[in-house]
Amino acid sequence: MKDAILKGNSAGGFTLVEVILTLMAASILSVFFINFMGAALDFSWKSVEIVTRDAETEGKMEEIIAYYTSKINDDPNTALTAVVSTYNGQSTNDILVTTQYIGFDAGGDELDPPPSVSYVLKVTAKGPAHELVTILTDSRDSGDPAVRY
Repeated sequence: MKDAILKGNSAGGFTLVEVILTLMAASILSVFFINFMGAALDFSWKSVEIVTRDAETEGKMEEIIAYYTSKINDDPNTALTAVVSTYNGQSTNDILVTTQYIGFDAGGDELDPPPSVSYVLKVTAKGPAHELVTILTDSRDSGDPAVRY
């Protein structure tokens, strides 16, 4: 037996000191990990809220386009004014809708100030994170076929 200890043929395994040091290192690392993950989890709801608000903004813009389509099918001459009177300045769920008559120059750039008579309406739906812009025109005649939306 004495010869086995001297030759180093003892049974393999970790000493108690090695096990304690390993557990201490793992616990210190886990404390840092939980601390950083806890901060990330605190702010993870914001991305969900932003996506929800963007979806609401897109829904508002689709509502405006559907309303415009129904109005232009009824009477093309009053469709733009109906959109302005219904939606301009409307604010719901932090989504502000603004309308503005605009014109374009020959290069396609927006004129500032807009022309006094314009058949182009710029509709902006501004949500908390992004804003959506669409251009509506008064370019249909009453004899044109109805548009489906």
